[in-house]
Amino acid sequence: MAKAKSKLALKPWGWYAVIETLPTYWIKEIFVRKGEKLSLQSHKNRSEVWVVLKGTIRAQKGKKFYTLRKGDSVKINKKEKHRMMGVADSLVLEAAFGKPEEKDIIRYEDKYGRVK
Repeated sequence: MAKAKSKLALKPWGWYAVIETLPTYWIKEIFVRKGEKLSLQSHKNRSEVWVVLKGTIRAQKGKKFYTLRKGDSVKINKKEKHRMMGVADSLVLEAAFGKPEEKDIIRYEDKYGRVK
C-alpha cells in the first residue's frame, strides 16, 4: 500500500511534498519560485518525468535547455544531469521510477552551497 502525502519540505528554491510513495516509485509536487533553480544533479537509481501543472520552468537535461509551460512534460533518464529553474512561480508534478530516495542526489552545481 502506498504512503500518504508528506509534509512540505521547505527548500531555498521553494518546496516539495511527496504525494505517494512505494519502493519502486514516488509522486511529488514541486513548487519552484520565479528566478530560483534546483541544483544541477543526477541520480544513479531513478529516472523522472516532470509535468508542469502551473507556471513556466526552464528544464536542463544534459547540455540542452527546454522551456516548459502548463501541460508540458520531460523525461529525465537515470544518471542524466538535470535541473529545473522557475521562469515564473511554478508547480511541477514529478514521477520518479526505479529506487527513488532523496539520498540518491549527486550535485554538480548549486547556488545554495550544497555541493559536497
